[in-house]
Amino acid sequence: MKRRSLAVLLLLLGAGRTLAATPDDAVLGRWLAEEPDAGTTTVVELYREGDTVAGRVVRIVDRHGAALAPVCAGCSGELRGRPLTGLRFLWNLHRADGLWDGGTVMDLRDGLTQGVTANAEISVHGDTLELHAYRGLRAFGQSRTWRRAPGTAMDGTSEPARQR
Repeated sequence: MKRRSLAVLLLLLGAGRTLAATPDDAVLGRWLAEEPDAGTTTVVELYREGDTVAGRVVRIVDRHGAALAPVCAGCSGELRGRPLTGLRFLWNLHRADGLWDGGTVMDLRDGLTQGVTANAEISVHGDTLELHAYRGLRAFGQSRTWRRAPGTAMDGTSEPARQR
């Protein structure tokens, strides 16, 4: 009887943990945005701002893992010339119909579109995230796929830092 009670308790605890990690939290945490043409990987962090989700750049590295420090030369106003690291580039995403929608994303890639904002929506499928950005008609937008960064839990929390 004790074994059966223990088994039922463990099953219930496991079910509670599964229910606690809602799909709403799956978007949170650190993600790797790779730009193969540029040979860079950007670590971005998605986090809650009240009832919405926002994102910021954590770090940018080249293909060898060396940290880069680009600035937003194409941005306007107070963002012009600011380092991309730490910059909030995604904001105001709301949960709707199984995805995060209604937000705004700023293109931080070097080139003609740097600093341009667009509508944004995000969907998460396990350890991959799809960001779709568009201006005007959704069909003419672009999608990017990010991978969850190692050491980030599904609820967006990070694993404890290792002592060296």
